[in-house]
Formats: sequence, structure tokens, C-alpha cells
Amino acid sequence: MTPEKEIQQQIAENIVSLGEVLFSAQAWKFFQRLGRGYLYLHKVLQIEHTSGNNFSLIEGASQLGDRMYYTAKGTEAWQMMQLSAAAARQPILYAQFCAFIDNYDPRKEFVVIVGFNYGSDAREYFFLRRPEIPPEQAFTIVSDRPLEFGIESL
Repeated sequence: MTPEKEIQQQIAENIVSLGEVLFSAQAWKFFQRLGRGYLYLHKVLQIEHTSGNNFSLIEGASQLGDRMYYTAKGTEAWQMMQLSAAAARQPILYAQFCAFIDNYDPRKEFVVIVGFNYGSDAREYFFLRRPEIPPEQAFTIVSDRPLEFGIESL
């Protein structure tokens, strides 16, 4: 794995860790409405190697904005994901991802993808998370105090 990809993966892991309670709450909300699926967050991030072990990070605006999206299994968006160029380039990884969706316990876990950039520079990192605060409990916490989580409502 290149240093740039390692940096992206670490950033993705940090995003999920820092937002875990909010992500968990959103996963429960969407699961209740739409069934099994995954959360998706997209970022545009340019990583430039400056010298030695130094890199600069430049964040751009995503066409999807800063919103979290949910893709439910069996929907048109789910089918598009399975036909994507990323899925074609990484069939084993996407087979594992689909197995996560089929087998995760929505009362205790959620699945999230953090995607970066577009086109040939696009990368996606997916995570099966078992949060300290289960999704249903996280939903109650965030619903009761949304401003503490940087949102107006859940």
C-alpha cells in the first residue's frame, strides 16, 4: 500500500471513530426505515508528498456535500454499487463487503464506507463497526441531544 493510501485509510478510520455515536444512531434510523444497508460518506482529499515523510493534505468540496447517505440492500443504488468500477477492480473485497451486509447484527453493529475522490483516484474504505454504544441506544442519545453532535435533528 502506498503512503498516500495508508494516510487515506487512517483518515477514514479516524472519521469513523470520531463520529461513531452519530454514525451508529444514523445506521439505526435508516435500518428501521429501509432495512439492511450501509452508511456512505464521501470526501475529496488531495495528498501531496512534499519531502521525506512529509505530506500535505488539501480537502476539497465533495459533490455529495458533507451529508451521510444510506444505501439499502436491493435498491437501485445498491445495484449500481455492485456494478461500479471499484467493485470490478476489487471483486474479493466487494464480496466480503456484501457478506458484511448479509451478516451484521443491526442491534449491535453498523457498516460504513468512507469514499475519497473521483475517477481513477477514487478509493473506498469500508468498516464493520461494533460500537461501544449500540445503535438503538445511540439513536436515543442523539435524538435527545442533537446539538451536542453538531446536527439540528436526527
